Amino acid sequence: MDELLALLERYSPGTRDRIEGVHRWRLDELEERFGRPCPGFYREFARRMGADAGPLLEGMSDYHPSSIAELYQLAPERELPPRRFLYILGDPSVDARHHFLDLDAPAGEDDCAVVRIPFGEDAWKTHIVRRYVSLREMLFVLAMDRVALPTFPHRAEFARPFDAAGAAPGAEEVAVIFERLGFTRLAHARRCLLFERQDGAIVLYRRPDGPAFSVRVGLRDPAKLRGFQAVVEDAAGLSPWRGAV
Repeated sequence: MDELLALLERYSPGTRDRIEGVHRWRLDELEERFGRPCPGFYREFARRMGADAGPLLEGMSDYHPSSIAELYQLAPERELPPRRFLYILGDPSVDARHHFLDLDAPAGEDDCAVVRIPFGEDAWKTHIVRRYVSLREMLFVLAMDRVALPTFPHRAEFARPFDAAGAAPGAEEVAVIFERLGFTRLAHARRCLLFERQDGAIVLYRRPDGPAFSVRVGLRDPAKLRGFQAVVEDAAGLSPWRGAV
């Protein structure tokens, strides 16, 4: 958690003063209502920023452990997925797919994969989307995506389609291209890849269950962004997704 907070503080000074954790008894209450122990890393996250995660989860809903405990107390059982899945974060959008930890998909000794599932009877069987290999990785990706990238005025998105030819460079090969452009790869993510440079940042997002990936980049200089786009389209075979802003 200290490394995550250091990353947030780099791009949003004062974050350490904004965040607020919860008392241990609130997590004990959640475990009692849920009926299973919470993974160790989730407990660490909640103890440090479970009441207020500052800019990291700004605009996102229902991640306070007491709110989650109340959900498990009051929501109809048929609307929730089985207790294999622990609700951790709400989705305020119209077609809400909420974030759950898949306790049957451990990541190391103290963490689990993150999936998204809407509420509804048997929705976990038909509408589950696997998003991150671990909660730890999700938080670092969100930190780069929601806090770091917006600090750079010129941004663009690129994608490698699901049906890209096998000869197209994979994520690790694209990572080498980014490093040749002067970006430093951060060690905090395993499946997704994160990069920094003095004048920019990159998030390469990969779902846990497929070769496709997307790239979001932010740079200070629009000319450098145009140069970056030319390189990734030519050498990496990526296509613009939403263009520069």
